[in-house]
Amino acid sequence: MKALRWVMLFAALLPLMGCRLSLPGSVENDDALTFVVRADADWQDTGIPIKPGMRVRIRQISGLWSPWNGGNFDAVGSGGDPRCDCNVAEGISHAALIGRVGNSQPFYVGRDFDQRLGERGTLFLRINDTRLEDNAGALEVLIEVER
Repeated sequence: MKALRWVMLFAALLPLMGCRLSLPGSVENDDALTFVVRADADWQDTGIPIKPGMRVRIRQISGLWSPWNGGNFDAVGSGGDPRCDCNVAEGISHAALIGRVGNSQPFYVGRDFDQRLGERGTLFLRINDTRLEDNAGALEVLIEVER
């Protein structure tokens, strides 16, 4: 019971501190949330439902990640051979931030993605790398959705 009181107090104080509490799946028109994308995880469910024609903006806020030990890259990735079999999405920089809606084809997100999408489903994000076991780090992104 005490824990519930603390959570309620914290949630009530957030607006006074200039903060907003956003939960996955809570994105409404012109709303935004931050999401952490881990380098060592497969497709990560943002909980954001997308409908055809919705404008989606995804911007990297902070963080670095690596598709191997010792590297540090942002959402643009490491470059390298975009046709490498180590990439989830061929033709896109290795270790770049990529996304997909539902089970659609992956697309390049990078540092600043801003487009209207034609697919329906949940938004997923991940690193463009098929070998996750040696990856490290994470990126924090801001996701904004507008109908």
